[in-house]
Amino acid sequence: MDLMGWVGARWWKFDFHCHTPASEDYGKGPEQEVLRSISPREWLLNYMRAGIDCVAVTDHNSGGWIDPLKEALAELSTEGHPECREFYIFPGVEISASSGIHILAILPMHKTTADIDMLLGAVDFKGKKGSCDEPAEMTA
Repeated sequence: MDLMGWVGARWWKFDFHCHTPASEDYGKGPEQEVLRSISPREWLLNYMRAGIDCVAVTDHNSGGWIDPLKEALAELSTEGHPECREFYIFPGVEISASSGIHILAILPMHKTTADIDMLLGAVDFKGKKGSCDEPAEMTA
C-alpha cells in the first residue's frame, strides 16, 4: 500500500507494508525463484528507483532482513552510489494471529532484527519464520 504524506516541506511516498525474500510468499509467480534471489542492496535500489522514500518492512513472522537492509543502505550511502538517495527503513513484522488475523507491528527506525525476534517471542510465535500459515499462540 503506497501512501503519500506531507512531512516538513516535502511529500514522502511510503510503503507501509512490504515483504522481502524473508517471507515465503515473496515474488509469487513463475519467476519466484529469481525474485527470491535478490540482494538487500538491489531490493533497496528497486524501491529508490520507484520513487519510494520510506518502507515498513513487514515480513511474515520474521525480521530477518531488517539488519541486512540497514547495512546495505549504509554501504550504498557511504560509497556514494549514484542511485542512492535519502531513504528510511521502519522495522516491522506481520504477525500471524489465531483465526487468520494478521497484525502489522511497525517499530521505530532504530529497532533491529533482534527487536523483532523479541516481539515474536512475546506473542509466543513458535512457527517457521517467514511462514504466514502458522499463527502465534497469543490472539489479537
